[in-house]
Amino acid sequence: MNKYFSVSFILLVSFLIIAILVSPKIGFNNIINHRSPIAKFDSLAFLDINNSHYLAFNQIMIWLTKFGREIFWPIVIILLFVLGGWTGKKTAVVIAISMLVLIPIAELAKDIIARPRPAIPQADFLIAADKEFSFPSGHALIVSAGAAGALLLFRNTPRQFIVSIILAIEAALVCLSRVYVGGHYPLDVIGGILLGVGVSLIFVGMQKQIESLMKPMMNLIRKR
Repeated sequence: MNKYFSVSFILLVSFLIIAILVSPKIGFNNIINHRSPIAKFDSLAFLDINNSHYLAFNQIMIWLTKFGREIFWPIVIILLFVLGGWTGKKTAVVIAISMLVLIPIAELAKDIIARPRPAIPQADFLIAADKEFSFPSGHALIVSAGAAGALLLFRNTPRQFIVSIILAIEAALVCLSRVYVGGHYPLDVIGGILLGVGVSLIFVGMQKQIESLMKPMMNLIRKR
């Protein structure tokens, strides 16, 4: 079995385990005093991060949440495709496919798991929380899929590797921002990372098939 598929399977199973543990529908959250130990730990970790606001970082974290997914990553995909040579084109296509597949999966998972957004009185929300359910974090799964695709595919030269490291750092900061601004519990973000990287690895493992589809299309475009 492709090594990427093996790791993807482990990550997706880990995602399912966390989803079961945090979902109010399934019941683990109601075993002990209407809340499981893992949910209590998650709430405390959320408060530790969310209550540690530092004025100089607040606006940066808000920007990361607002623009670090919807604006930043589409631009990255376009730049990789246009300026990154053949490796960049392949990386951009793999990342784009991963993200397009993840969007409906995330929406479905949120509705099935139905974990409410953080609503803890002591929490200091920097921006209003979304109305949709909390698990998994949509920001985390999209940016982690992008970072995983870049780190695994766009690294043939030192310059490419540096670019991929920068993208991974941006993704990590976006993930942190989701808890910092009060939008998600830490396990929401961890779940998003597991799902995002897990799905991304499936398409990284299919890179040869994707390349074989891309080459005729690129040749046709060049002829025109």
